[in-house]
Amino acid sequence: GRVTTALIGASRPEQVEDCVGALKTLDFSDAELAEIDTYARESDINLWAASAERKGPPRK
Repeated sequence: GRVTTALIGASRPEQVEDCVGALKTLDFSDAELAEIDTYARESDINLWAASAERKGPPRK
């Protein structure tokens, strides 16, 4: 049978250059950091727990 999948990532070199270029701008204002903090919180959440506790046969 056929399998359909999504390939996630850059499809053009310019996209990689844009992403790498973003690393040159790591100085955020206090207002920008405050806005980031409204969405990103430190916690004891294990992002991998759901897949680790998944029922079913082990992946190969």
